[in-house]
Formats: sequence, C-alpha cells, structure tokens
Amino acid sequence: RENAGVQQPRTFDVPRRRGHMPSVWRRFRVLRAARAALIVVGLLTARRQDAWADPELVPPRPRERTEATYPPDGKGDARVVLVLLVDASGAVADVAVQGEPSPFTEAAVAAVKTWSFVPATRNGAPVSARISAVVTFRAPAPEPPPPSVPLLEPPVSGPLPAAASPATVATADSPDGVIEVAAKGEHEELGTIHVPRAETRFVPGAFGDPFRVVEALPGMSPWSSGAPYFYVRGIAPENVGYFIDGVKIPILFHVGSGPSTIAPALVDSVDLFPAAYPARYGRFAGAVIAGETTAPNEDHAHGEFQVRVFDAAAMAETPLDDGRDTVLAAARYGYTGLITSLIDRDFSLAYWDYQVRLSHRFASGDHLSLFLFGSYDSLRNLGSPVFQVQYHRADVRYDHRLGDGNLRLAATLSYDDSLTALQTDTGAGAQAALRGPGGRIRAELDQHVSDGAWVRAGADLGLTRFDLDRYADVVYAPRTDVVGGAYADVVWRPTRRVEVVPGVRVDAYRVRGEATWAPQPRLSAKVKLLPGVALISALGVAHQEPTDEVFVPEKLPQPIDEAARQSYQYSEAAEVRLPAKMQFRATGFATVLRAEALHAEEQSAGVELFLHRDLTERLGGFVSYTLSRSVTTMAGQTARSPGDRTHLLSLVLGYDLGRRWRVGARFLYESGAPYEQTCQTPDCSPGMSAKLYAVSGTLPPFYRLDFRVEKRWLFASGRWLAGTVECFNTLGSAQASGTNYSPETGLGVRYSSAIVLPSVGVEGGF
Repeated sequence: RENAGVQQPRTFDVPRRRGHMPSVWRRFRVLRAARAALIVVGLLTARRQDAWADPELVPPRPRERTEATYPPDGKGDARVVLVLLVDASGAVADVAVQGEPSPFTEAAVAAVKTWSFVPATRNGAPVSARISAVVTFRAPAPEPPPPSVPLLEPPVSGPLPAAASPATVATADSPDGVIEVAAKGEHEELGTIHVPRAETRFVPGAFGDPFRVVEALPGMSPWSSGAPYFYVRGIAPENVGYFIDGVKIPILFHVGSGPSTIAPALVDSVDLFPAAYPARYGRFAGAVIAGETTAPNEDHAHGEFQVRVFDAAAMAETPLDDGRDTVLAAARYGYTGLITSLIDRDFSLAYWDYQVRLSHRFASGDHLSLFLFGSYDSLRNLGSPVFQVQYHRADVRYDHRLGDGNLRLAATLSYDDSLTALQTDTGAGAQAALRGPGGRIRAELDQHVSDGAWVRAGADLGLTRFDLDRYADVVYAPRTDVVGGAYADVVWRPTRRVEVVPGVRVDAYRVRGEATWAPQPRLSAKVKLLPGVALISALGVAHQEPTDEVFVPEKLPQPIDEAARQSYQYSEAAEVRLPAKMQFRATGFATVLRAEALHAEEQSAGVELFLHRDLTERLGGFVSYTLSRSVTTMAGQTARSPGDRTHLLSLVLGYDLGRRWRVGARFLYESGAPYEQTCQTPDCSPGMSAKLYAVSGTLPPFYRLDFRVEKRWLFASGRWLAGTVECFNTLGSAQASGTNYSPETGLGVRYSSAIVLPSVGVEGGF
C-alpha cells in the first residue's frame, strides 16, 4: 500500500436531527397509488383465462439446418435419436444421445449443433425448450455418393426430460415429421434479476462462474475490487444472504480470485433479489443471492473440467440402474500460494471446495437425494490468519409428487468455522470468530390449487451450537441458539395481464438467551399494460437475527452488527421489450434498515437502469447504471453510509467472431466511497494545532476493465474443448480504501494493492 496524493476535504458538518433525508416512503406515494390503480384496472378489464395452461406457449420452429454427411464407415440406413436443448436465443445449447452410439452418431451430433431455431416463447418471452428428434440417414446411391439430408421423424415413445405440457409443430421441409417440444417456462419471481447459466460463461472477468455475474448487475458494489462481498443498494454485506437450493451458507465466493464455492457446472440458475424477496427466503435484512442446482441427469453421463492459472475444477455425473440412480462428484482446488508469494511475500492464500450428490428415483416418481458440499478459505499475513472460513453441509431431501405439485421434506447437518482479523503492520490484531455444528429440518410445499393460483408454503426449525462466538474483545459463552419459522404465499394470476403474490413469513429466535419473533408481510404485483410493457411492484418487511455475519477480510463487525435488524423495502419497476431482442428495466427503490436496540437507522434510495440483450446472440451484453444515496443515522447524527456510491456503471459486451471464436469485455465504474478523518487543521493541511477538526469527503472514483477471448471445438457425442484467455483488472487499477493524516504531510489517500488476475485456461466437457 502507498499514499498517492492529497485530497482537500471539506468541513464535516453533521446535521443534528434524525432523518434529514426526506422519508423514502413519501417519495413513492404517487407511485404506490398508481400501482394500486393499475392492478384494479387490470382486474376489471382483462379477460379471465387459464393462466397456468397458458395458451401463449409457442414451441420453437426450425430456422436453419445443416445437412448431415453420411459417414465413410457407415453401412445401410440408420436412425440416431437425439434430445436437443434449444436455448432462449434459438441456438442448440446441448445435445444428448439416446441409445447406444453408432458410426452415425458423430455425424448427427455435428450437424444438429449448427441448427438454428425460432425460440419457444411463453407469454411472448423466449424460453428454453427440449426437442426430441430422430435424424435419419439413407444409404447413398453408388453413383454418385451424395450426402443425405437429415429428416426429423416422430420421436420415440417415452417422456421428455423436461416436465411441461408438450406441443407439436411440423417441420418446414418434412411435413410428415414432427418435433415434440417441452417448454420449461418456469415461473420467474417478480422483482428478481434471473441469470441463466447459458449466458454466464460469456461474461468477461467472471471466469465462467454463474455467481460472479451478479457483480455486474444493478445496485451491486463490491466491498473492495476483487473481494467477492457486495453492498447491495448501499446495504452492507453483513445483511446479504446466500442460499443454495434453499440451504443457507456463510459465504458464496472464495477469497482472492473469488470463484464461487459451488461448481459452475452444477449451477442451473442464479437469482438476485435486491429486496422484498419471496417468503421462502428470510432472516436477512438486505438482499438475497439464491442459486439452484441442476436436476439429476438420468439420461446420460456428462461432465466438465476447468484448468486455469490459479485453480482447477472438475465435475462428473453418471446415471445408474437405467437412470433410477445418479451419482455426481465435483471439486475445485486453488494453487494460489505460489502466485500470491510472487506478488506479495507477506501473504499466502489457499482455497478448495467439494460437492457430492446421490439421488434415487422411486417407481412412483418420488425422489430421494443426499447433497454433500463444503469449502475452505485461508488468507494469512506474516503467518497470522486474516481470513479463515470453512463450512460443510449434508442435506437429505425427499420429494413427493402431489398431483400438480410437490412436497419436499429435508434435513440439513452443518458445521461452520470462521475467523477474521483486523490486521496491523505487525500482523496482529483483534479477531472475530464463530465456530460450531448445527442442524435444521424443513418442509416445503408447492401446489397448483386452481388454473390461476399456485400456493407455496413451508416451515423449518434449526439448532446451532456455538462452541466459539467472539466479536473483537467480547467473548460470549458457549450456547445453543434456536431459530424457527413458517411462510406462505400465493402466486395468483386472475388474468393473463395481472399477477399478484401476497405472502407472509414469521420467524422466531432464541439467541444468546433472549427470545424474539418477527412477522414479515410481503406483496408483489405485475401488471401488463401493453404487449411488451409491464409494471412490477414489490413491498416487504425483512428481519435479521443479531448473530449473522459475513466474514470479510480485514473487517470486524460494527456495533450495528450485534443487534437484530429489521428492514422495510419498496421498489417500483417498468419493463419494456425493445426491438432487436433487447429488454429494458427501470427501477425506483427505497429501503429503511433499523436496529432499534442501538437507535440506529440506515436509509437508501435510488434509481436503477438495466438494458439487456442475450449474450448468446452474436452481439450481446448489458448496461446497468445505478444512481443512489445511502445515509446512516446513529446517536442523533446522520452521515453517508460506508456503502454509499452515487454512481455505479457496468458495461458488458460480447461478440461472436464466427468459427466458435468469441471475445468480450466488461467495464466497471463506481463513485468513491465516503470518508471521515480527524485533522489538526481545518483543511487537513500540514501544520500543528491544539484543536481537532472532523472533516469528510469522497474518495477518488474507481474503474476496472476485464476481457475474455475464447475458442471452442466440438467433437462427437457432444464432447467439447475450449481455450480461454482472460484478465481481471487489465489496466491494473488500484482502489482507494481510505485516508490517513499526519501533521507533517497532511491528508493522504490510501490505496489497496491492485488485484490483477491474468489467466490462460482450458475447459472441456462431455
């Protein structure tokens, strides 16, 4: 670290009244009234229809198809049964071969991977779909031997791998053949930003990791560049919850280069809930980042691997007993010690993670699975731990089909061991730590009760034994905390143009010998004004117990972290579908976070703009911009919050050069964080004075540029290989982390060491 320049501050004039920022609720009074009126109008004017059997489900239609070449070693006629995954852009994202491979398999797979479709749509929005088809080869005539044209025939009997109502469509050049389609069309939560895995591998700087993409979404500001902990709409990382399949974990990202603690190939999708999230999630007063894993693949064995400069990862899954059983194993190991020692000999860094999943399908269609996963991180300075976190989870689930619904019963065993320290120049410092085993049981019900109503409900009960609970100089006695809760909401579509989701969650705690309970009502609604134009509203209350803490390197919990918190969250968004497959969303938001025991309150409000075009397009990407203000009031004084960033801008672009070459870049810009410094002169200039002056200001802004280049090769039976060149923080930008003052030199800006991560990698799969 080094001092780089002097910034002239302004005098810190602290208002003495609470709530100097206008009430965030009054700001949106007109919007709330407009939202209610629009819902009423939609209910009165829209024609009632079968919302869940959705008549707007349109299957994909063939657009371009390449002829399959008759293989040289082939003999006679042949039929190759394939299952194609057509993504929301119309491209063939995956090919699975049913039955035994043959000399014709490679030719069939190579041909269909170049096909293009008009994508399936649900309610006018593109969705992914699976197509079951048969490519038929006819033996060529002796003179001359021309290649045959693939014909799409009716698929073989049996269910498709995606669960939905099938639809059929005749092919353009084969009137007798049909394509059977199962469009996924899962319900997308209102107010979320949904990230499908098909796009994530194209985002530069994310290293193909679905969870790292959230950094570029609206309202997201890294705690520090390269550290995978985020302020969300100005709210601190301590209030952000991480979930995998509904299981809470303490951290979602490894320290350092920051890959997620879950194998990318195991992640099906990621949802960012900035506020007012569904009732299923709770016990966090800020945002929620939730990931869902892929369903067990009962059709064929598959896997992926990744080798990079700083780590290696692999995942493989295979079906057994004709698909009734599946076994999955994945792991990542970071060999970063050598790299960090070259950059800074005082630091050492190591991390690893693992995932194992066993599943069994009963004859009734019920599923039983065991999911084991965990991770370890260690960052040390001069031999002393700065950041050391490990967690382990064992989750047993039983899914029982209930007609048009599902009941899940699950039990989770956990173990957490976390340590963070505020380092000094000597490597010593105060510490915070949590350690102990825990357990949780839960029940979750999803049930369609009518054509336009879907009920979701659940309850859980958990115990955590804290063998160690330490915050700085305060050490709490070993104890067992109890937490339980129940939730319910209804996804109600009275018409095709209106969707309303009322819900409530109630949590009860016994923490450090004190008991409390917290009701948390929530409401969201979506109204389609015009084709391609919709308004989305979300309002909710969230509560957080005092012991939750995200362990961030070189950061200790603040006093507000040791008290229960409750937040009031509101947002109003407008979504518009634009030409050229673009989508635009504008969101106004307001959040009030309170810690009543400390008489502390944090207010955050702003506007988010998000323009998106699928990265699976030849030219795709997105632009996200956030204009916001976040302030904290404590002990009667109000000042800007540590997470306040007036401007946040992310620009992501990717371009397909053809021949499976793809390039991309990401640019990040954020305003500087606020600072407060005590000086001996009014302007913090060099000099001596008996009087102390409190001054405040804004640190210099930060920007970062990432890039990625990828070349991909496709082989028979769906095998693929890719070479990547990627760099995080290409320009080596350093981020201002604070200020320091001395009477001799005055006020200086302190910068963190720039984190630059160049990587050359090899990826592959089958």
